[in-house]
Amino acid sequence: MREFSDIRAGVVGTGFVGTVHVQALRSLGIDVAAVVGSSPERAAAKGLAPAAESLEALLADETIDVVHLATPNHLHAPQARQVLEAGKHVVCEKPLATTS
Repeated sequence: MREFSDIRAGVVGTGFVGTVHVQALRSLGIDVAAVVGSSPERAAAKGLAPAAESLEALLADETIDVVHLATPNHLHAPQARQVLEAGKHVVCEKPLATTS
């Protein structure tokens, strides 16, 4: 089993919930490698972690193991699919989807 300190995470969403996820990850000793916001400038302005240009850029980073989705509900299902298709683990703030 890997140590928490060996895991690198990305967080998509830099609002209140995204900030909570970053804090929770750090409290566990997990490296938050990058965050994605509504724009790279807004993500950088939050100062949570290095800002990735986009979800696609974050997913292209082979060092990131898990992606936390803290985005609006209607984005969860398509973003979760993208993360899984990139071969990464996904943690999704509820709900996973808004319809069946």
